[in-house]
Amino acid sequence: MTPETFAEIVADAALSPTVHNVQPTLWRRIDAGTVAVLQAGGRTLPVGDPTGRDVAASHGSAVEGFLVAASARGLGFAVGDGEAGEIARLRSSGPVAPDLLAAVLRTRRTWRGAFASTAPEGALEALAAAAPDLTLLSGAEDIAFIAGRNDAASLKGFRDPAFRAELLAWMRLSRRNPLWSVDGLNAEAMWMSGIEALGAGVVLRPGVFELLDRIGMAGALTGEAAVVRSAAAVALFHRPVDEAPFDTGRRWHRVWLEMTRLGLSAAPMTVLADDPEAQAALAARFGRPAGARLVTVFRLGAPTGDLPAPARRSIDDLIV
Repeated sequence: MTPETFAEIVADAALSPTVHNVQPTLWRRIDAGTVAVLQAGGRTLPVGDPTGRDVAASHGSAVEGFLVAASARGLGFAVGDGEAGEIARLRSSGPVAPDLLAAVLRTRRTWRGAFASTAPEGALEALAAAAPDLTLLSGAEDIAFIAGRNDAASLKGFRDPAFRAELLAWMRLSRRNPLWSVDGLNAEAMWMSGIEALGAGVVLRPGVFELLDRIGMAGALTGEAAVVRSAAAVALFHRPVDEAPFDTGRRWHRVWLEMTRLGLSAAPMTVLADDPEAQAALAARFGRPAGARLVTVFRLGAPTGDLPAPARRSIDDLIV
C-alpha cells in the first residue's frame, strides 16, 4: 500500500458515520502493510457520551469503512489491538475480492428530511433477510409510537443545559461558519431552512429554552414526530450486551451500508437507546432479543429530495 493509496482509502473511510459527525479517528501509515488507528484530540462528547461508548463505536465505524475501501482496491487487512496510545492496528492480510458494500460506501448519507410514501419494492424484505439484528416495524401505529417516544426522550435531553451547549457547539447553523463543510451537524444535513436554523440557534439558548419549556412550546419546536411518521419503517438495532462498542460500530456501519445498497436512506434516533425510560417502553412493546441491548433505532425509507453533501475533515487533518 503506497502512501497515495493509503490517502485514497482514508478519504473513503472518512465518509463513515460517527456520533454528531465529530470524526474522532486519525490514521498513521506505519509501513506498507500496517496502519495505526488513533484518537483525535478534542473530538469527544463528555456530556452526551460520558463513557466514551459512542466515540468508540465511531472508531469501529471508521475502521469498517477503511476495510471496505481497501477491499475495493484488492487489499485485505486484519484488525488487531493497538499499541500504547492507539485505538487499533490494521495489518495487511493479503489480496481480497471487493466487498459487496464498497459500491455504496461513498453514497451513504444521513437523511433527516421527510420520506416518500413508499420504500423501493422489496427493499424492506431484503433488509430483514440480510440483517437479523434489525427488528423492522412498518405499521403506522408502531411508527407513531416510536415518533412519540423519540420526541419525549429528546425533550428530556434538551432540558439539560450542558447537553444543549455541547450539541450547539457541534451544530453549524450558518454557511458562514468556517466548519460548515468540515464536521458536526450543519443545517443542510439537519434538513433545516435558513429561518429554521436561525430559530434553532435562538430556541436552544440558555434562558430562552427554559422559558419556552415553561409555557409548553419547547416540545413542539424541538420535536420531529411528523418526519418520523413519514418513514416507511423503523428498525430497532440490537447487538449483544457484552459486545465491545468498537465492534458494535463496525456492524452499525455495515447495516447502514446494506440499507443504502437496497435503495433506502436512514437517520438514527439514538436517544431512544440512551434514555432508560424510552428503552424500557420499546422493550415492553416490541420485545428484546435475549442477551442483547438496543443500540439505536433507524427511521428509513426513500428520500424526497437530494441527499446532503458530506461535511468532512481534510485528508491532511486525518493522516498523522
